Amino acid sequence: MLYGLYQSAVGADLQSLRMDTVTNNIANAGTSSFKRDLAIFAVRAQQADLDGNLHEVPPGLQGHPGSAMVAETVTDFSQGPLTATGADFDVALMGPGFLRVSNGNEEFLTRRGTLTLNADAELVQADTGYRVLDPRGSAILVPPGMDIQIDEAGGITATHPTTRETLPVGELDLVQPGNPRSLKKRGDSLYEATAGYTKAGPEVRVRQGFLEQSGVRPMKEMLAMIETSKAFEANMNLIQYQEQTLGQLLQAVGGK
Repeated sequence: MLYGLYQSAVGADLQSLRMDTVTNNIANAGTSSFKRDLAIFAVRAQQADLDGNLHEVPPGLQGHPGSAMVAETVTDFSQGPLTATGADFDVALMGPGFLRVSNGNEEFLTRRGTLTLNADAELVQADTGYRVLDPRGSAILVPPGMDIQIDEAGGITATHPTTRETLPVGELDLVQPGNPRSLKKRGDSLYEATAGYTKAGPEVRVRQGFLEQSGVRPMKEMLAMIETSKAFEANMNLIQYQEQTLGQLLQAVGGK
């Protein structure tokens, strides 16, 4: 295998993957509570090193890395900015917490707080229709036609618009994953908690009448896209240059 060609081909492939990641981030710059992804690269050891056969590596290549590789794709869970909506059923989370939601068969975590009531007066996500769960894992029933208050701890109360009588309705189950990197994206700002979760601490607070905006900074992602495009182009140019050099070498050897 031609070492230089291999390295350049791997480099182009990695930059293509990074471009896909950046493009997806930009496409979700307006998606409420979306968290940007980052492709993390690392250096791969030579296979001969891994097999303990370093003596089989040509002297000129000993000590050289095998190639680059994708170490992992991680999600940046930094707090996004909040936008006031004034809607009773819009909630934003401050701190590293999540809401629990369910479609009846599967359960997910989310920070997307655009909520509403379904036909059964259950509190659900407006975009997915998934039920929002309380700490017992049950749906939260909200009497229709009532004024709703949601406190910072997730407690929900309803006030009759005429009598002003107030009654407790339920509580949002605020949780924290044991390891944020274990969360798997499932689309629609939903996450699968593969490593479990625990009850959120007091640092996680609910803001009623607000929504968390996307964590994507478009200008930063555009700069990353330009950088990635130039790196991809450089690798492709190197491949072309090495192919031309190899062709010239073969012609010179064949002419002798």
